[in-house]
Amino acid sequence: MNRLRIGRGCHVAGLVLIVLALILLGYMSARPHHGGRRENYIYCVINLKQIGLAFRTWALDNDGQFPFNVSTNAGGTMEFCAPGNDGFDGNAVLHFLVMSNELSTPRLLVCPGDWSRQPATWFPSLQASNVTYRLHSGIDINMSNSTAVLLLCPFDGNTLQCDGSVTQGKADWKPPGMTLMDAVRYRYLEWMSMSFPVFMVSGLVLLWAGSRLKWKAKRGPKPLGLILGEAWLVILALLIIALMLNAPAYF
Repeated sequence: MNRLRIGRGCHVAGLVLIVLALILLGYMSARPHHGGRRENYIYCVINLKQIGLAFRTWALDNDGQFPFNVSTNAGGTMEFCAPGNDGFDGNAVLHFLVMSNELSTPRLLVCPGDWSRQPATWFPSLQASNVTYRLHSGIDINMSNSTAVLLLCPFDGNTLQCDGSVTQGKADWKPPGMTLMDAVRYRYLEWMSMSFPVFMVSGLVLLWAGSRLKWKAKRGPKPLGLILGEAWLVILALLIIALMLNAPAYF
């Protein structure tokens, strides 16, 4: 009798975990795709190169100057510059907005590895929360100063120079301090992505354990559902082992 009760409890707990896993899957599916660390790293470099091309294209039409070095009277954003002590501009969004034609899509402004931000759907709705990359501004940031850093990715450490070249971040590079809200949001979404397989596997194991306990309590022939469940768990275990062996290729 105790086995039967425990089996039913395992069934309920297993179903709850599977429902939670499906809710997490639905939430993550609604967010932009984030690949493995190497994939994100490569696409971050591609984003920076395209942004660099947009800056240089805009400059070619404006006497070789970037938007933050051209007055608003001439179509630039000089009066909106707000560089901090570290040289990064607090009004980077305004500088990007004036280059909307050259950038073509606001998706370029979010690093694929940045779980805490989603790209804007279009440029009129662009806000600071839709931009990953940190922008340097100032009169010394121009096409003539080719080695000056124009953009920095705070997640991968990749930097864009004024000549359009990209220097990839070192393997041991660590991002500068994020705001508390960004750090909490990033860790929360990272936890959610890791929780889905844990909840799903735990739920399936509990369902199998519950079925097995109920079968032993009733002492009847092994039901077909239990046989199929055991086969499914073996397949699932093999898939997890395969993913763990291939993990370095993705993270």
